[in-house]
Amino acid sequence: MYLRPTLKTSNIIKLAPLLFLGACASQPMVTGGWALEPVSLYYSGYEQGTEIISVQQSTLRAVLSNFDTGEVDLLDVSHPQKLKRIARFSLKTAKGEELTSVAFHPASDLFAAVVDTGIQRGRLEIRSASTGALVDKVEVGYGPDSVVFSQDGSLVMVANEGEDYSFDRQTQQFFSAEGSISIIHLDATGRVKANNNLAMAEVKYREGFIVQEQGHFLEREVDWDGDGKISKKMDFDGNGIIEKKKVKLGSFEGADVFGTETSGERKILFPIQSHSKALLEPEYIAIAPDASKAYVTLQETNEVAEVDVVNERVLGYFNMGVTEHRIDAQYNGWVEFQDTIKALREPDGIALTPDGRYFITADEGDTDIDPSVSGEQLFSGGRTVSVFDVKTGKLIGDTGNQLDEISFAHGVYPDSRSNRKGAEPEMLVSFEMEGSPWAAVGMERSGAVILISLADPANPRAVALGKIPGDEAKSPEGIAHFTVAGEHYLLTANEMDGTVAGFKISRTAEAPVPLNKDAGSMR
Repeated sequence: MYLRPTLKTSNIIKLAPLLFLGACASQPMVTGGWALEPVSLYYSGYEQGTEIISVQQSTLRAVLSNFDTGEVDLLDVSHPQKLKRIARFSLKTAKGEELTSVAFHPASDLFAAVVDTGIQRGRLEIRSASTGALVDKVEVGYGPDSVVFSQDGSLVMVANEGEDYSFDRQTQQFFSAEGSISIIHLDATGRVKANNNLAMAEVKYREGFIVQEQGHFLEREVDWDGDGKISKKMDFDGNGIIEKKKVKLGSFEGADVFGTETSGERKILFPIQSHSKALLEPEYIAIAPDASKAYVTLQETNEVAEVDVVNERVLGYFNMGVTEHRIDAQYNGWVEFQDTIKALREPDGIALTPDGRYFITADEGDTDIDPSVSGEQLFSGGRTVSVFDVKTGKLIGDTGNQLDEISFAHGVYPDSRSNRKGAEPEMLVSFEMEGSPWAAVGMERSGAVILISLADPANPRAVALGKIPGDEAKSPEGIAHFTVAGEHYLLTANEMDGTVAGFKISRTAEAPVPLNKDAGSMR
């Protein structure tokens, strides 16, 4: 039910490219009759850290997390052209703790926040949205990364990523806590009635989990030498020279672990070669409208977990498979969408369509794939938004190379990322507009948000792009949708420049957006 082969030719998705951009290509036309108009920019006062934003539609307020300071801003979004901060609450996080996510209760004057406490179990806090006062708190799993309310607000779910690794120099062994999913039930006042930390399902030898026997790695920060800091470069083999080569550093559950000296302790490589539950790292959660099921991305293993919320257990895993389409694969100052890739989707963000029939993923990618070891040119990250059937996990359709193409057409495509993950879809939100389902996805590397029509789920279509104002790096992370007086708006929390950008979704003439004259080169 859950599993499909990933690399067999008969199961690879075949998508014809929509357009090719090169020196000799005709100018592409980006049409759709929609626009994403930037209407506001809220500045937190900090240079970075604005990561997750969540809107309460009934009061038109939003909560915004700042991972750098452990603070939550309460915003008034009732006038989208002028976002206004109402209050700022400090969660008083201790040294070594990090505020990772927030969510506004759908109806009550409450918000949820999760705090990663490092090597200890993390915690969920329920707080007053008006005063910031703590209402209740509860222990969750290791490395909580995201939090979401059910539509009726009676339960909260937390994805505990458990991605922190440690190293025992004496035994030369690496260790990591297992990821998990927490379900917390609340009473009408926001106090915790019951909580349960769900272990991941034990499904050994599931097809598609091990994509390659060699050459597929998790990249993790680890204090390998025990000096209390993460070194950017390190002479792992002690020969006095820092070289761009892999050095064996120890083992993890029987598999050799490597480090690249030029990347140091920032990117220690853990082979994905076992069926260990420690490799399952829950990332983001989408809860069904009736709260009977939930769907959780497992980015590093290219899966989505299906959770029975009523009986509180992880049922199994949908394999996200491989996408194949055209990209620009070279960082050379010249953009030509003429290379064909096979790419593991490795989804980050996830959302459900309003009717609950499909889940949608933002396929960012988060592993290291070494073709010299694996023998196959396989990429990390589909560079796509994909649509799946919630009952079967079957792929319905994806955007192919549209996200990179529309980014290029609007002058924001990052050629420096061509040989990595392109414009890089991060998180997304789904909503209904004019009787049809839609999605909007934040593009981490192009500093933009893209509007996607899901009117035909088998052919999701990128119809508009809105650039976040300013020229500095922005990295949109969180994204939220809301309406005011029948008009639709989006907010992006931009973690690298400390801002929130507001966009209005509007109809426009079916006017093409051409490239500038040098169609094949970066601007």
